[in-house]
Amino acid sequence: MTMPELPEPNELPVVFECAGERLIGVVSMPNQPTDTGVLMLVGGRQYRAGSHRQFVLLSRRLASADFCCLRFDFRGMGDSTGEPQSFEAMDADIAAALAVFKTHCPQVKRIALWGLCDAATAAVLYWQRTQDPFVAGLCLVNPWLRTEASLARARVRHYYVERLLDPAFWRKFFTGEVNLVASIREYIGQWRTSHRITSADFITETVAGLCYFPGTVLVVLSGRDLVAKEFMDTLARGGDVPLLSGPNRTRKDIPNADHTFSQTASREELEATVLAWLKTVF
Repeated sequence: MTMPELPEPNELPVVFECAGERLIGVVSMPNQPTDTGVLMLVGGRQYRAGSHRQFVLLSRRLASADFCCLRFDFRGMGDSTGEPQSFEAMDADIAAALAVFKTHCPQVKRIALWGLCDAATAAVLYWQRTQDPFVAGLCLVNPWLRTEASLARARVRHYYVERLLDPAFWRKFFTGEVNLVASIREYIGQWRTSHRITSADFITETVAGLCYFPGTVLVVLSGRDLVAKEFMDTLARGGDVPLLSGPNRTRKDIPNADHTFSQTASREELEATVLAWLKTVF
């Protein structure tokens, strides 16, 4: 069932500075805000509206439940000036956004960082490096822990298996649309890459942040997303899966969702999950 259209909250455009650049954001302000706010971090090459207006709809849904929200464009993205930054170099942007959040929402005493994909990883890295006491929660949606080897492992363990179970693949196979030799070579290449020993400092930092963060964490994983599968595979290889089931840790799987929750049902389930988490832990 489709959710009814929510009334639009009071939305305030904000302009603030970071490293000499101008950043643009939107504050969604409830009439009777709680003391917990949500700073939404945009992943990949997205801007503050998000794919399918995902971040607009989520911020309005949360604001309708009295949680202040701020969504903004990182440097070099959307309407913000400057050069685009790697997700590993977002600390200054996040700190600037938190400062403007405090200015416009003085009643907010604690914040939850919400991030999708590499923005989820950026949220953990920010806390790990700054230990910011204002950050009381992390909502991490399909976090990014990708290396060349992790992508190859995910393809070998998930993509090729799912392809063999897909009737469409076999229809193409029996009609000669699949180049069997090329497919076998591709699989072998991916298998070899998956067994390379690779390391990435950001993965070590992210896992450490998840381990030592004293607040509450929600991890949401899409069932139809290689990024989510890579995340779990990487934790499993390091023996870190228990991080998601410890005290103040919640994991939610949405089986039919893709990476950006493009279907209405999965997007609404994500929104309901985040809202329930916020109401329960704050």
